[in-house]
Amino acid sequence: MIVILLGLCGQFYYDYHYKPIKQREVSVYYNGDIETNKKLIKIIQDSNEFVYFAIYTFTRKDIKDALLGAKHRGVDVRGLTDKSQLEKIEIQSDIIKELKAEGIPIATQSHSAIMHLKTLVTENSYFSGSYNWTASATDSNDEIIEIGQDETIRKQYQKVLEELFEKYPAN
Repeated sequence: MIVILLGLCGQFYYDYHYKPIKQREVSVYYNGDIETNKKLIKIIQDSNEFVYFAIYTFTRKDIKDALLGAKHRGVDVRGLTDKSQLEKIEIQSDIIKELKAEGIPIATQSHSAIMHLKTLVTENSYFSGSYNWTASATDSNDEIIEIGQDETIRKQYQKVLEELFEKYPAN
């Protein structure tokens, strides 16, 4: 038992003292200080394996174009959006239709409440916070964003999104 505890302590020490800083980097931003959409687009462009996202309101065409670019590079792109927003915001409906037409599966929740996540995860990093993918969220609103490469946190975001994709299959 003591050997196991020593081994776990050693692993913990390694993970937080010797793991390269970039592999456990987490930053929090206020959108008034950065170009939030460009940070998000860079994460999408840096992906090679997958881009999974869940977004409440989505009206930014530059982010749509980045997702399409990833899909055309062979990246597995999948998403989830809010049913009520999809039904009442025409530009969001148009964006989602275009993504689906290009072979990107997009699911909507089936419950009567809202799907209020604003999260994206790739094999390298994650992006989450209060930021909807809209012009007002980019240019006017007060928003907070967390961007990280910490593998433990990144995997947790990935797991949540994969569970939601299973719960709400794309149509």
